[in-house]
Amino acid sequence: MIIFLYGPDTFRSRQKLSQIKDKFIREIDKSGLNVQTLSGAKLDPAEFENAVFAPAFLAKKRLVIIEDLISKNKSPKIQKEILDILNNKIITDTILVFWESEIGPAKAKKTKSTTSREQNLLAKLKKEKYAQEFELLNTSDVVRFAADEIKRRGAQIEPGALRLLVDLTGNDLWQLNGEVDKLINYAKARVITTNDVELLVKTRLDDDIFKLTDALGQRRKSLALKLIADQLQSGTAPTELLAKITWQFKNLLLVKDFMERHGASYPPARLSYQIGLHPFVIKKTAEACRHYQLENLKKIYRHLLVIDYQLKTSQTSAELLFDLLVIKN
Repeated sequence: MIIFLYGPDTFRSRQKLSQIKDKFIREIDKSGLNVQTLSGAKLDPAEFENAVFAPAFLAKKRLVIIEDLISKNKSPKIQKEILDILNNKIITDTILVFWESEIGPAKAKKTKSTTSREQNLLAKLKKEKYAQEFELLNTSDVVRFAADEIKRRGAQIEPGALRLLVDLTGNDLWQLNGEVDKLINYAKARVITTNDVELLVKTRLDDDIFKLTDALGQRRKSLALKLIADQLQSGTAPTELLAKITWQFKNLLLVKDFMERHGASYPPARLSYQIGLHPFVIKKTAEACRHYQLENLKKIYRHLLVIDYQLKTSQTSAELLFDLLVIKN
């Protein structure tokens, strides 16, 4: 059996990987001696073959997990040799899991362009029966995810506090999970309130992404370029960076458009009701709107949609795509 877990939502793909591992230990090998995890970045075909075809020790099967072979192993030759092993040998006594944290646009394009005769490893794994892609959740799904997580841990949260929590963290489930832990520990047995969220949760409006949108609005292009480079060099995935920037500009566009039509003095509480964002987020976003004209926000948002398409379909480097966002706006 071959299982392939991939996609930008690494929190849920990691959850799935943990579930597979826990189930294997619970039902097949309580000792855990037949579980092996290998780094794909350093993997060679001989090591792969030894792990996959080694006999199970006092159990029916082995579980072998390969992490980031496609995204971090830079040798096409090694990937080709591993593909040949998968195509030419039958795996009977091993459950083989490939987990990928980030598959870049160049990989995706290569997959589309390969013929059936020259099929690459990624193309093969995507066709496996147990391949599962983890896309980033939309806002409604994040709200449900957060509510389920809080309930699963035996805690309660006010509806307004839940909405604010999601508004502040967006679809970054790693941050959301950490904030939920923090809130539950702080509230102890009582219901989590909006005040708790405002006090404890780190908002994305206060991080470098907010500084980036501020720099763009003030035409401080050198600073904006530096902030983008810092994000990418620190390990932020291009898709994650794009999601954060798009989230900011979507909110800016919604608030700016409403303020232009109804006046800048429109009460934040009513604006919150009309737009569907928490008043706390409305207040922070309204402050940033002063640097932008509505048409400029629309132009930038359209450019972000183009970047989303190019990240998925072109071989242009992510850094260049983001740099062009700054230069052209």
